[in-house]
Amino acid sequence: MGRNKKLRIRLESLRGRITDHRIKIALELQGVHPDRRLIKHWEVEIRAWDQTVANLERRLKKGKRHD
Repeated sequence: MGRNKKLRIRLESLRGRITDHRIKIALELQGVHPDRRLIKHWEVEIRAWDQTVANLERRLKKGKRHD
């Protein structure tokens, strides 16, 4: 499997996890007593994954590079 394909697969996976966490946050906020610590944890993970997605997209745009 080529480098770009691996990056695209990883990007798709991260975007799915981000979407899942955003759904979890929305559902948790709809509850009577939302767990703020859990929501904060998910938000921290989303921020980290957003940064990773940005880095991977940058690498994908650069083209072939020998590491």
